[in-house]
Amino acid sequence: MLILLFATLGGLITFKLSVLPWMNAIRASSISTLVCYSLVAYIIGIETANNYACIFFGGSFVGMTSSRRLSSRGVVAAACIFGAISSLLLPFLEGIGGALGVCAFLSVSAVHLTKMATAARKSN
Repeated sequence: MLILLFATLGGLITFKLSVLPWMNAIRASSISTLVCYSLVAYIIGIETANNYACIFFGGSFVGMTSSRRLSSRGVVAAACIFGAISSLLLPFLEGIGGALGVCAFLSVSAVHLTKMATAARKSN
């Protein structure tokens, strides 16, 4: 449950910050992840911070998507899917670079394709 919470927070906070005029998606992801890690490390400890900040960081990849592609609700859905996918796939992809990005891509793609299929079905 905490995995879904951290993934969703990462996605939503990054998504909301990235639309600010002085901020972009990369800065939003970096700053929000750094704040998350610092808070969790201070409150609970470094070992826990490593695990949850990793999930938050991956969720922030979801939040880096364009607002033309997904809405806030779509980001929340994709972040939840990311939490589930990362729980299943990351143990098998340990040590492989880009694993968080792959999970984020699959999550955003699933939500976007579902949105497109629903729109196509409604227009027919």
